[in-house]
Amino acid sequence: NPCHNGGVCETTDAHGGEMYMGYLCHCSPGYTGVHCQHECSGPLGMEGGIISNEQLSASSTDSTMFGLHHWHPHLARLNKRGMVNAWSPAETDRRPWIQVNLQQRMRITGVLTQGARRMGSSEFVKSFKVVNFSLLCTFFPVCVQIFHGNTENSAPMANAFSPPIEAQYIRLYPQACRGHCTLRMELMGCELTGCSEPLGLKSGHVLDSQLSASSVYRTLGMELLSWRPEQARLDRKGKVNAWTAAWNNQKQWIQVDLLAPTNITGVITQGARDFGLVQFVSSYKLAHSDDAVSWTVYQDESQHTDKIFQGNSDSDTHRKNSIDPPIYGRFLRLLPWSWYGRITLRMELLGCSEEE
Repeated sequence: NPCHNGGVCETTDAHGGEMYMGYLCHCSPGYTGVHCQHECSGPLGMEGGIISNEQLSASSTDSTMFGLHHWHPHLARLNKRGMVNAWSPAETDRRPWIQVNLQQRMRITGVLTQGARRMGSSEFVKSFKVVNFSLLCTFFPVCVQIFHGNTENSAPMANAFSPPIEAQYIRLYPQACRGHCTLRMELMGCELTGCSEPLGLKSGHVLDSQLSASSVYRTLGMELLSWRPEQARLDRKGKVNAWTAAWNNQKQWIQVDLLAPTNITGVITQGARDFGLVQFVSSYKLAHSDDAVSWTVYQDESQHTDKIFQGNSDSDTHRKNSIDPPIYGRFLRLLPWSWYGRITLRMELLGCSEEE
């Protein structure tokens, strides 16, 4: 059976879409790809910050401490810390909801929910409905499900969607709550194409030897504090946990050798801190090559100029940029174009192999 992870194989004479070599794989919930080889259960960006504040909205916001504390929807991020670290609707809101705009249709396979504490009191959502909508302007619900939520405020509760939801907008309606309907959350899933899997910087599948750079900065000139390209891995921890260029100019680059021609559909970037100093790349260009000798800079097709991608605005938040049309090549270079502090980067590439 060419279909992995419990996928059902159907022979067909038709070709198109995900049909391949005369057969079609019908994937089990939570999997995608031509051969159901991709696990479609990655975080969509609430905790990491790929989902921006502007993509989150709610029916209302609770205010406490004489209006000094506001429990806004953009605070509803899994594991968020702080005194005010979640979304909570106004006490007078009889039908509260929180909504995520994913900006494009996505395959959503599940949700993680979490409560929070307010003035020492445990608050959480005990059950909720999930509604996705066909169009923002009409808000006709096309799917409604009720799920069990949390039983305490700190441990995340996972719920899977079977079948997965395909939508741009998704709303969560709290049904029963302990105290206030206080919520932190993460959506799980993937892009509809299936060609948006992490290519291995964070996981280590991309080896240190596959990463190189134009230069390396050494804090205080010490070899032990060298910010090498092999450290440029998304969410890497430690005192020296990113790549930093020796010089701040537009001649710097970091390169990934994917070992074989690969479809690259996105880049996630992140800054870092050097002894507390915030550093990040605020914009960049991309270049690709098949031989690491002759390079092509990715173009903005509408302007017929080099495409400049928006980078980070702090040292910790993830910033995702989609590459459409995708880059196809073995080597990819990220060329920092503007920065804050020193040119400093952690990253992940998204895509799929040539055969996929």
